[in-house]
Formats: sequence, C-alpha cells, structure tokens
Amino acid sequence: MKIQNRLKKLLTGQLETTEAAGLPRAERTLRVLTYNIHHGRGPDGKYDLLRIARVISSESPEIVALQEIERFRHRSHRDDQPRILAEILNMYYCFAPVRDHRLSDEHAHAAYGNAILSKFPIRSTSHFDLSVPGAREPRGCLHALLDTPHGLLHVFCVHLGLRYSERREQLARLASEEIIHNPRLTPAPAIVLGDFNNWWPVRTCKKLQATFRNTCHVTGRKRLRTFGHPLTFLALDYIYASPEIEIVRCYVSRKALARVASDHRPLISDLRLPIKESLSIAGLNVVAPR
Repeated sequence: MKIQNRLKKLLTGQLETTEAAGLPRAERTLRVLTYNIHHGRGPDGKYDLLRIARVISSESPEIVALQEIERFRHRSHRDDQPRILAEILNMYYCFAPVRDHRLSDEHAHAAYGNAILSKFPIRSTSHFDLSVPGAREPRGCLHALLDTPHGLLHVFCVHLGLRYSERREQLARLASEEIIHNPRLTPAPAIVLGDFNNWWPVRTCKKLQATFRNTCHVTGRKRLRTFGHPLTFLALDYIYASPEIEIVRCYVSRKALARVASDHRPLISDLRLPIKESLSIAGLNVVAPR
C-alpha cells in the first residue's frame, strides 16, 4: 500500500486519534508505549503498517519505543516505516539501524533497527551497540533526550538477544556507566523500555532494577505477558523508570487489532514526571512532524 493511501485513510477517519481511545489519563502524566512491530507483519501473515499505526494511536501515547522497524526493504514494500508512522501519528522521530540491508535489499538506505517517536521535541540522539560476538544477530540501544513540558527526559529504546548468556552481558552493559549511567549525559529523569527478550530472567537484570523501577510492579505483578499468538504467554517487553518518576499505571493493550498487527502486544505505562523548567532545543539529528 502506498504512502498516499495510508494518509488518505487517516484523513477519512479510519485512524482513531482521540484520548478516549486509550484508558483514562491521570492528571499531568505522560503515556509511554513500547512495541515490537515485527516489521509490520502480523501472525496472520499480512503486512500492514497502517494497522500498526492504528494500534499505537488507539492508546494515545506521547512517547513510543519501537523495535524490529525497518526502512526501504523488499519485504515491507520499500516503506520508510519510521517516517511514515511519525507522519501519520504527528510525532517527531529518530531511528537507529542495527542491521544493514543495503546489499541484500539493493537500496542505499535499507536497514532494520529501533526507533523512538515523540510528541515532544528531541534534543539529541545516540546509539549504543549491544551486539555480542557469536550471537545470532546484532542488537542495540537507541537513546533520545526529549524536551517535555515538565523538563528533560532520557529515553532508552532497547532490543536484547535471545540467549541467556547474550542478555546477561547486554544488561550488564546497559546498566553501566557506558550507557544509562553515563556521566556525560545531561542530568534528567530516564526511562528504559523495549523488547528485553527476558523470558528467563538473567541475574544482571538486578543491576538495572537497583536504580530503575519496573513499571509492571504497580499492578502487583513482576511482569506482564506481551508475546504470543493466539495466546499471549511470554513476558518479553518491559518499561523501567528512574526513581524520581511516579508510576501511575501499567497495562498491555487488549484491543482486538493488537492481536493481529504483530506477534507482540504493546506495553503501556502512565508516568508522572517531576516538574522542572523545560530547556530550549538546539541543532538536532531528528525529524519534526509537519
């Protein structure tokens, strides 16, 4: 389906964008969503990026972390997925390639990786390579510094490996001064979210939990199931928040469309940031909504 057709469907009202589409919002909160979109192909075998956009829009998030998103590949109709989703959802975006597909897909910009979409301006971005030698595929962490109405916010979008030993090393690096505790980062609250593939919890996850809180705990549970079809049986996706952030709500999308749009379901959290003066933005490697 062409970009023009997607936008046409948006303009004719086939895409829900009202606040009522998501759960009721507590006062002065940000809604964050993490979603492995499986390059837009659902368990039914159909590729439909508009379906992904509708799932996201139905939850009305301000911040979105996406994994398994790609650009200009044959299997996804040469779509520039981050740009298309950002245009449809009217959000800023940044993308970091994890796998280069220039040769395999015969396109100068073909790639697969992670993306962050935001209703707020993006001050800066960076990417951390989490690949482990001998692993099945490369992995990464995309970082963006957002300028929200309540102050700056660090967002780390991650996609970790399948093997226990791989995740053990990746989580240790993630929780170190190399990435989320990097002393060069501007002091600000932070969230770490994405597909951790942590179906069998690794011990090094405790290093992350020592300084960040698992938003699932607000439900009284350690994890929420986000993966599997027709039964959602594995808890692979997580959202972690730094201590100064108040966790208001955490839930998994139960909408019918979320069952078929991807093999994962979105995990959503409502978070309340401490009020701080927002700083002005300057020269960014990001793309703003039109």
